Amino acid sequence: MDAILSKNPSFHKPQHRGKKYCAPFCGRGCTWDEFQTAKRDAKKLATSLGKGWKPNVWENLGWHYSAISPCGRIKVHKGFIAFLGDPDSSGGRWAEHGKTAKSAIRNTIAVAKAELKKIGGYLTGLPNF
Repeated sequence: MDAILSKNPSFHKPQHRGKKYCAPFCGRGCTWDEFQTAKRDAKKLATSLGKGWKPNVWENLGWHYSAISPCGRIKVHKGFIAFLGDPDSSGGRWAEHGKTAKSAIRNTIAVAKAELKKIGGYLTGLPNF
């Protein structure tokens, strides 16, 4: 696609046409029903995780969703994959699966803590410069 068109914000914004609700740049043919399902499931996931969790829905060759923690550092995607990282990132430095959203979060935090403990060991006893 022409580089000028790819930078045009309107080509990335979903357009509602009949049963379709899809951005021209996507081209998959995403539907309004898929969007509504993603919104419903995102809200259900966020609610299940507790107060302050926010639903997040986006389009990328289909409608996808996640729930974002109140601090913004944890994101849980459908399929129970949790990411831990910077609040302004779409993913995270650490990511783990779980059988439930909460187990995915626990697994991700455990891996992050183990890695940080290992890093702390590397730093122990280093000279100050």
